[in-house]
Amino acid sequence: MAAQLEEALAESSQLVQSSGGVFEVEDRGTLVFSKRQLGRFPADDEVLSILRAVDAGVSLDEAKRQAAENVPEPISFMNWLSGFFKRTQAR
Repeated sequence: MAAQLEEALAESSQLVQSSGGVFEVEDRGTLVFSKRQLGRFPADDEVLSILRAVDAGVSLDEAKRQAAENVPEPISFMNWLSGFFKRTQAR
């Protein structure tokens, strides 16, 4: 994700390792995404969508709400694993 954000926004990023399943994204000291708060990892392009909306003048709360609208319903681990194997076998 860091590489995707760096490429899309032409800015550097920093990975800060932690423990306990914490996954948070901050931009200039502002919490943009928190796995702890939402109980999930971000969907593809969710963080980028939030950052772009904020840069366009949308409030952070509204940007998060808009980005969350496009997040697909979570799937169970077993369904994910089944899809993973299907994709792997198709190659």
